[in-house]
Amino acid sequence: MRHMYGIELNVPAGKLPGFYAQVIHKIGDHVNVFDRDKLLFIVENQAEQEKLETILEKSNMLGDAFSLLLLPSTTTIDQLDDIGFVSQNEHLYVYADHVAIVTPGASSQSKDQWAAMEQLREHVLGVIPEHTQQPEAYLIDQSLIPLAEGIAKAYQVKLVWLHPTK
Repeated sequence: MRHMYGIELNVPAGKLPGFYAQVIHKIGDHVNVFDRDKLLFIVENQAEQEKLETILEKSNMLGDAFSLLLLPSTTTIDQLDDIGFVSQNEHLYVYADHVAIVTPGASSQSKDQWAAMEQLREHVLGVIPEHTQQPEAYLIDQSLIPLAEGIAKAYQVKLVWLHPTK
């Protein structure tokens, strides 16, 4: 999972296609664009985001900005349109302010951890499978963090928050 920044290009009505092409060319010359999805440019850091915003602002083409999380391609999400998208380059993104990502922590009683995770799974939007040294992680709606914390407390298990970090 990597934090990314998305800036939407707002094309004003009545602009000639050549104007749009000039702006795209300028972006290509000055900004390290990681990925695109139609009119959304995705960059890897705030410095690139600021450069992109400056170019688009001067051209009166600055649209909305989004904080994104780039997820592994092996992630499964039931209703992706609600929380994210797949880019033109087949990268999977979710809106960082819409989701929380959690993994189970170590617990002294494994049956309690199992029961807590079963109850939490009822609210899961997606799953990042276990890989290398990272355990399976669950995406939930960010508004459900207190509910997840309540489930963990009731079963006396620990949750580790990958996003947002606590």
